[in-house]
Amino acid sequence: MQQFTFTLKDTTEKAFNSFFWFLLFLHFVIISVIIINTADVYHRNVAWIAVSLSIFLLFIFFFLKDKFKLITFQAVTFLLLTGFWIAQLAWLPASILIIIIIFARFVLQKKSKATFSAENIIIEKSLFKKVYSWVEVQNVVLKDHLLSIDFQSNRLIQIEITEESYGINEGSFNQFCHQQLSK
Repeated sequence: MQQFTFTLKDTTEKAFNSFFWFLLFLHFVIISVIIINTADVYHRNVAWIAVSLSIFLLFIFFFLKDKFKLITFQAVTFLLLTGFWIAQLAWLPASILIIIIIFARFVLQKKSKATFSAENIIIEKSLFKKVYSWVEVQNVVLKDHLLSIDFQSNRLIQIEITEESYGINEGSFNQFCHQQLSK
């Protein structure tokens, strides 16, 4: 039984990076509010330390971008922020932050795939798996590393495949899909 499996390019990493910068900004705002509003010297000092370390890490990251990967900077920053919440004795925000980080890392690690077999088409994303029968599909084409799936319902999916899937012969894949669609 002939089967084709493609690894798909994801935009989840860009979304996670945007989410990271949003969380960092949100923490700067929260820490600033704590600095301004708290009367407790301990909590104010911990907040100042967190802000100082975060700014220091930002400078290191931006000036030494070539030597450090963003993922390393994110991990260190999330550890710092979690430590800040623990030092503030705020266990709920620390727990929520840890859960968000673990969930986001899980989503980022899972690669999206599309599998084409004689029975169906399976598209696996990080959080879901969708199975389509060939009856639902009007046309499938792979051209120039772009996979296009045109559905009977006038819906179109276009996904770029990764370099690890470049070895699949476009002609034999397109012929296979044409055979499945003409059954």
